[in-house]
Amino acid sequence: MTSHDQMKAIYQRMVDEVVNQGKFEVVDELFAPEYVDHAAPPGAPGGLEGVKAIFGMFRSAFPDVKFTIDDMVADGDVVATRVHGEGTQNGPFMGQAPTGKHAVWRSVGFFRVKDGKIVEHWGIPDLFGLMIQLGFIPEPSAAMGKPSELREGTG
Repeated sequence: MTSHDQMKAIYQRMVDEVVNQGKFEVVDELFAPEYVDHAAPPGAPGGLEGVKAIFGMFRSAFPDVKFTIDDMVADGDVVATRVHGEGTQNGPFMGQAPTGKHAVWRSVGFFRVKDGKIVEHWGIPDLFGLMIQLGFIPEPSAAMGKPSELREGTG
């Protein structure tokens, strides 16, 4: 059985080495071959190749990407995390051309660890907020009109 401190160290290493440094060879050490990502984007490959593809997409779109762990708690066989990522979009992202804009986004995740490896992930990244910051979609208030227009029935 993996201790809570060991579980947290595995997640910390994933953030430090895989996400922030792009050392994708470490994925094979940290994730189990049967890994399942319940929050993977549609069309993403499964397993270890999916981990590499998703983080590769972020590193290609945001070459200076950096994730910071804001909170991390372990209970049972799960590590719960709250992180924020930031970077400058200098590559294509989600089918959109580079904008050169710097963005900060947040994510909440739950990682199940078994025998020293991450075996499952559930997560909620704020991709909507990220897309707004990059200018891919308008801010909700801009899309709805000004509050005064809504009250007057013109918006």
